[in-house]
Amino acid sequence: MTTITLELPDTLAQQLRQGRVDDKEIQTVAVAALEFWLANSEQLAALAARSGGRFTESGTLFARHLIQQNRALFESLARR
Repeated sequence: MTTITLELPDTLAQQLRQGRVDDKEIQTVAVAALEFWLANSEQLAALAARSGGRFTESGTLFARHLIQQNRALFESLARR
C-alpha cells in the first residue's frame, strides 16, 4: 500500500472528529471514491463538459454517481 496525505477543510475534519469516524472507515470511503472516479473518469468528464465544470454544484453529480455505484458500502457505513 502507498500512503497519500490529504488536506481536509477544517469543517470537514471537525465533522469527522465529532462523528468519531475511525481511520479505517475514512480509508474505505476514500478508496471507494477514488476507484469509482478512476473507473468512470471518461463518463465524469463528459458530465462535467455538459454541466460547465468538473465539480459544478460542489461535486453533487459526482457524489450522486458515487453513492449509486457504492450504495451497499454507504448503507453499511451509515448503520455504524
